[in-house]
Amino acid sequence: MSNQHNERDEESVIPRTRDLDGRPLFETHLTPTEDTRTKVIETKLPAVIPIVFLPGIMGTNLKNKKTGDSVWRPPNMSLNLADIVGVVAALATWGVRGPKKRQQILKADDLTVDDGGSVDTGQSGLHKETARKRGWGSVLRTSYNPVMGLLEARTDRVVADRKPQGWWDSEGLRSPSDFGEENGQPALTEAELMNAARYDFDVWCAGYNWLQSNRQSAEDVKQYIENTVLRHYRDQKPPVPAEKVILVTHSMGGLVARALTNLVGYEKVLGVVHGVQPATGAPAIYHHMRAGYEGPEQLILGSNAGEVTAVVANSAGALELCPTFDHRSGQPWLFLQDAQGNVISDTEGLPCAYPRAANPYEEIYKNPAWYGLVPEQNTKYLDLSTNEDGPKTNARGTFNFLIDHVEAFHREFAGQYHPETYAHYGADSAKAMHSWQDLVWRGNATALWESDHNANGNGNYRRRPLGDGPELTRVNGAGDGTVSVFSGEAPRDAGVKASFRHGQMGNGIANVDRKGYDHQGSYNDSRAQWASLYGIMKIAQLADWHPNDQ
Repeated sequence: MSNQHNERDEESVIPRTRDLDGRPLFETHLTPTEDTRTKVIETKLPAVIPIVFLPGIMGTNLKNKKTGDSVWRPPNMSLNLADIVGVVAALATWGVRGPKKRQQILKADDLTVDDGGSVDTGQSGLHKETARKRGWGSVLRTSYNPVMGLLEARTDRVVADRKPQGWWDSEGLRSPSDFGEENGQPALTEAELMNAARYDFDVWCAGYNWLQSNRQSAEDVKQYIENTVLRHYRDQKPPVPAEKVILVTHSMGGLVARALTNLVGYEKVLGVVHGVQPATGAPAIYHHMRAGYEGPEQLILGSNAGEVTAVVANSAGALELCPTFDHRSGQPWLFLQDAQGNVISDTEGLPCAYPRAANPYEEIYKNPAWYGLVPEQNTKYLDLSTNEDGPKTNARGTFNFLIDHVEAFHREFAGQYHPETYAHYGADSAKAMHSWQDLVWRGNATALWESDHNANGNGNYRRRPLGDGPELTRVNGAGDGTVSVFSGEAPRDAGVKASFRHGQMGNGIANVDRKGYDHQGSYNDSRAQWASLYGIMKIAQLADWHPNDQ
């Protein structure tokens, strides 16, 4: 054994990069005559498992279909001078756009994916144009390019000389229980790594129009996989075997993936890795439509009910993030309380805790009462366009029709996942992460029912600055700052292959004395990265199109 080890020490592995088409490229250099080491080029037979990354809501750049003008390109948050200038420009642009202008610009039917964003190849080893060809420029660079680069790098050299290499040798064979896995999955074996390593893994990115329904985005992603990703390998000379893809998703991208495999019925998906998916929705969307966003996000996403409602109420994709009928098994998450914190009763003596009958669509979303998602006095924001006779009059009916489609979407794919699904989610305590669990209207009971519904924005709501109500507050629960554990753990309860719980409420040595991660930045966390790579390797065991298998 020691002789074999010494022989490997006498080898010099030629570095591997990629050409513009992503094919392996080796650059050799002359060495001194005294360097007698064997020069080794590590090659693989041509067979590929493409990895397709699906970003979350608002993570895809969008442009106008007709003009090609950039419409939505959220600023990349880094200390790069160009990014700082981009942030200032975005704030200056969106900060002066009111509800009407936002509604005019952000219409789902007018927009398509803009793949012209900046690209960061990171540690991937890819040429920048190769990454752009694979769709990396279609998404928010600072949120998604780093993890795509990491996945590309770590799947590029898994095994050499029949031994796990680098990260795979030191970390990849650890027990999933160390990283909070809840279903008792075993560790990867060297044999599994060797089996997977017969394939190349190329990381692609499928941006999508997040304003439209997730079902339509799934149809678009299907076309992207068929006509761009898989076609790329078919068009190689000679063609490269690549029959199915692995999906890796972030947040809302999980809903798109589930629509693709369980509603559209697309069969060329080998398996799915879900990260921080709002599997049964998130109450946060209610808050934003009633009081606007908080912090810096408000200048771009909307600082008050009018700005947010004007866009979100016309976006099927955004509305599909609302809590589903089976969120927390149908338990209430919206409460009306008096100033002392007691749940009040309506005129029929029923407690004002909604939904009462696991039907948030009628009780909250379509309900024009003052505590509804769009109260009567906010109806004006549903359609701010005008015709010859003034404002259009059937905006409420159109909105209710859209909610009916949201309900149908929720009910059709409830509890449905690809049979090879691996999921991970954040589970920090309420104190540490302030995740959205319940929404509470609190104040003088009489004042509650007489509310004038005018939010002051900036993430807060009061009927008046001074007085006894109503005030919209939230009850913080465990989660990742946006998605609560109730939604994050839903895939586990539905029976997926593996479910990783990360944070203070997770088990395993990797969670000891470590907080979880925030929703948007989850893939920057080593636990989420580990869970993703584990899922990819397990799913790769199902691939059967390698030439040696024929």
